[in-house]
Amino acid sequence: MKPVLTSVIDIDATPQAVWDVLTDFAAYGEWSNFSAAEGTARVGSRLTMRMPGMTFRPTVTVATPGQELRWVGTLGVKQLFHGRHSFVLSPNPDGTTRLTNHEEFSGALVTLIRPLLRTPKNDGYAAFNKGLKQRAEGRTELGTR
Repeated sequence: MKPVLTSVIDIDATPQAVWDVLTDFAAYGEWSNFSAAEGTARVGSRLTMRMPGMTFRPTVTVATPGQELRWVGTLGVKQLFHGRHSFVLSPNPDGTTRLTNHEEFSGALVTLIRPLLRTPKNDGYAAFNKGLKQRAEGRTELGTR
């Protein structure tokens, strides 16, 4: 069974406002204590992602503004470590946005690093979502909803 990590959060902002924060990679260092990123949210582009203890260069596979961002990344070759990451932005009836942050892992190294993927004290996916929520809601309060 492939390890899967999913973290869901509701954000008091429109899907487009959440998208704008999610894809402003240069600003990640201002609000995310889990990751830093460089690149553009365009299908086929390569991003540079830095997370605690690792740097990798995933390829964007889906970039639908206000709806979905996906990328695929490997460490070494696909058989060693492969991750498929997605962010899905769903509008809620009350005008807020549900963000689903999801990743599936495969490859030989997954067994070795599985304990590091998520621990109760260090859930980077939930921390990322909370930071994104604060950033998007802060922009909304400033009138950029």
